[in-house]
Amino acid sequence: MKREKPRVFLGTLAVVPRRDMKRHLDQWGMFRNESFDDALRTTLEEIFALPAVSTLAAPTANDLGLDVLIPSFQSGDYWDVSLGDFGIPIFWRPKVTVACRLYYLKTQKTKRTFSVTQKMPWSEFVSRQFTWRALFRFRSTFDAKDMTRLLYIACHSLLNKLRKAA
Repeated sequence: MKREKPRVFLGTLAVVPRRDMKRHLDQWGMFRNESFDDALRTTLEEIFALPAVSTLAAPTANDLGLDVLIPSFQSGDYWDVSLGDFGIPIFWRPKVTVACRLYYLKTQKTKRTFSVTQKMPWSEFVSRQFTWRALFRFRSTFDAKDMTRLLYIACHSLLNKLRKAA
């Protein structure tokens, strides 16, 4: 007898508000005039285009729910802090973490959880520091397109993990 494949429905999509110290530094750059949380959430909605849990009247024992959230993200930057004759480089790469919970709708019991963190490769990060944009700082070195690309890569890895687990 062939086992029936489970149906998957979308539960919660969320971007956790940032509370780290770097959020203030990021606000001087690309996050200055935009709500990046909303942009990330919109991208999540595009990637995880599943029927909503709320549309399901009577779940079966096989039906699954999927909650997806972004617990942390950051843009990248490079600063050179001078202390007299000494300079200390301070840098952080753009990164985004995506986590999900796959659970049985009928019992709310968690089946699996996954988390993926995607960072900009060092080679790309370093090469971006030698552009006109980075040298003159008229705009942030990293923008929303960079973060969206990292989010897509992270979600692709997450979906591969989900597919293997389901």
